[in-house]
Amino acid sequence: MDKYIRIIRAAADNDRKGIIKWSRELKFLTGYETKIMDDAHADAVLILGEAFAKNEIFDFSKQHTTKRINSLVPVMLKYRLTPPPEETYSLHRKMSGAFLLCAKLGAKINCYKLFDDIWKNYKFSDL
Repeated sequence: MDKYIRIIRAAADNDRKGIIKWSRELKFLTGYETKIMDDAHADAVLILGEAFAKNEIFDFSKQHTTKRINSLVPVMLKYRLTPPPEETYSLHRKMSGAFLLCAKLGAKINCYKLFDDIWKNYKFSDL
């Protein structure tokens, strides 16, 4: 979780280098990807992180996250060198489900504040 939350923090901060660094640490990327793949991966993470990036209401009914991520899939399928770590699949399903539910409900939430509170109170492991 330590590395995963750092990826989300990097996305919220629009920190492409941080996204790539922590994605390599978490084994989303090997470090041998092409710039095209690194860019597509960072773009996808930034799209997912938009809800956490600004201290304002995020209108889930007006987001196009799925469509935008899907436009990157062909690049990632062509250039990905390793599958995402197996232990992240359940996190991704939960996050995807939460986004879809919020979109369906037309939710308007200041996700920045929620994430910032979690970030400030998160206890990193000593490992």
